[in-house]
Amino acid sequence: MKFNFPCLAFAFGLMASFGCAPGLPEDVTTLDVVYTNFNPDFDFAQGTTFAIPENVPIISENPPPQGQQPPFIDFVTGRSILGAIRANMLSRGYTQVNQFSDPDFIILPYLPESNSLLFDYNWWFWEWWIPNIGTGFGWRYPGFQPLTVTSVSTNSLVVQLVNMRGTTPTNELEVDWVVIVNGAITGSQTSNSERAVAGINQAFIQSPYIQK
Repeated sequence: MKFNFPCLAFAFGLMASFGCAPGLPEDVTTLDVVYTNFNPDFDFAQGTTFAIPENVPIISENPPPQGQQPPFIDFVTGRSILGAIRANMLSRGYTQVNQFSDPDFIILPYLPESNSLLFDYNWWFWEWWIPNIGTGFGWRYPGFQPLTVTSVSTNSLVVQLVNMRGTTPTNELEVDWVVIVNGAITGSQTSNSERAVAGINQAFIQSPYIQK
């Protein structure tokens, strides 16, 4: 189902109020929400290969200087997230390659540092993984416009699927799928891994159009 961002902000705000209400579930995992959005005009079957980074970075409003690595989430949780993305993409018929093998798609999972989900961050942020990505690089969201959401839980997981064949004349890359797993990284390593993996799996269930 496709949601718009005002509705998403309302839903996440409502969840926060539920957490303080008597007689409602105290286990935060029962309130997890997975949001997906996509370019309705894009045929995901036209891609064959994908690449994902080796770590899940943390994005802040003040990213590290160009060329420097960002901080990463803990190794165990990061590997669980990357493993879930990899398993789902392979099951949909895609082949994983490394970032230097000209993949059709790159999949970028990250954790915003605050409760503001930043989609329009600096183009050079991913240079630690894709060197020499090019001056002026930026994002384009055809058919939907995620810019910033301010009412999600801190430590929500974000995933973007980028069409590497969709570069525009202005060096913008086409983002054709977005996932938000609300507040997934908030507990112990075990809890984080389980919630993040469950969220990734649910995101793919909600996205049958991602199929080779």
